[in-house]
Amino acid sequence: MSVSKCLPSVLLAFAAIRLSLTSAFVLSTPAHTVATPLLSRLPPRSLSSTYLSMSSLSGNLVSVESCIEAYNSKDNGPVFVDASWYLSSDQNGLEDYEAGPRIDGAKFFDIDDVASKGEILNPKGLPHMMPPKELFEKAMDAIGIERSDHVVIYGKEGCMFTARAWYQLRAMGHPADQVHLMQGGLKEWCDKGGKIETGLKKGISSESLNDSIDAVYVGEEAKGIVSIDDVLATVNKGNDADSIILDARSAGRFCAEAPEPREGVRGGHMPGSFNVPATELIDANDSTKIRPPEELQIAFKNAGVDVNTEKKIICSCGSGVMAALIAFALEECGRDPSKTVVYDGSWTEWGLDPDTPIDK
Repeated sequence: MSVSKCLPSVLLAFAAIRLSLTSAFVLSTPAHTVATPLLSRLPPRSLSSTYLSMSSLSGNLVSVESCIEAYNSKDNGPVFVDASWYLSSDQNGLEDYEAGPRIDGAKFFDIDDVASKGEILNPKGLPHMMPPKELFEKAMDAIGIERSDHVVIYGKEGCMFTARAWYQLRAMGHPADQVHLMQGGLKEWCDKGGKIETGLKKGISSESLNDSIDAVYVGEEAKGIVSIDDVLATVNKGNDADSIILDARSAGRFCAEAPEPREGVRGGHMPGSFNVPATELIDANDSTKIRPPEELQIAFKNAGVDVNTEKKIICSCGSGVMAALIAFALEECGRDPSKTVVYDGSWTEWGLDPDTPIDK
């Protein structure tokens, strides 16, 4: 029998298996006394497209135009995720998302909520640390993301922090070639004719996830992450270390000439580390855009960093957010991502510890 004749029956078989596996899967939410089946919470895509994803998107960085084209493809379109986050407490990404406007059908990924919290998982109380696999899986189910989905992460104007969500999804098992950052924010989407939705829309909360229900999404424990002990070992070995450290904080904070935004955190930098300020990687006129590769290369060169070094590169920043931007920029320059890691605790953890060495 020909492939063309077999394909419909194969897809029907997949559909039957999927329905049998997920029809009993429910997620309790505060707004409903009766849990909602998983399939009814997912975007209206055909079951066949779940298994035969044919998104036109490719590469880590995708233009607004290509995103609009992918959105208009409907059946095999990507999942759009607002991952807006701000260092200042004056603006809240989740609140902005819930109030609208937002890309039509977009979900919200909260790096502060889908994170390790509490005395057992996070005894130091560090912000947005990588979550356990089980929490990540349940969050992906609640958001409505499947492993076969292409995911486009975007932010609103003034947000330069979306690379953290990009890094987290890949680190925890979503296929690397299916996670993208939109080059441009919501305003450009609107200006170029992208469809939006308005009105109130609740984002998910980890507190509403039902621990008694097994997750459908299959994730992994976070990879590409290093601990304070790993970084301390690199610092102690000096020039003999098999790793180097890049720090995305401003030059003022790196040299202890500007105060740290978090109380009790010392100023300065890890001995031997290189300063690559995040502002050198972001478009000077639009914080929702990354500079082109040739300008990224110059930024690293000016910092004394060879992007093709055989040494492992440890990316750090204030709290592990802009460290992900360094990792993104290195990959845009052609570096093998398997040779780059993120120090999750970053300077918040290092600077709070009275026993870690600091240079100024």
